[in-house]
Amino acid sequence: MLLYTEKQLDTAYRIDCKARTKSNLPWVKREEFRPLYETLVEAFMLAYNENTLIPKEAPEYLLYAVNDLLEGSITVE
Repeated sequence: MLLYTEKQLDTAYRIDCKARTKSNLPWVKREEFRPLYETLVEAFMLAYNENTLIPKEAPEYLLYAVNDLLEGSITVE
């Protein structure tokens, strides 16, 4: 089970929209963004949990790392 707050999702969504705007790409709807965010957080959590014995709520620094990835990942070729 993936634990994050709606506020964390909103923050990541705004970052994604800003990156899309800078790259002249259309925005996705917030609910279309949710599965992408969950996939990214889950991937980071899997890497995190490999180094811990007990699965936990996503640590704040992990969510910042996801946001940084979103901010720098939108490119137009």
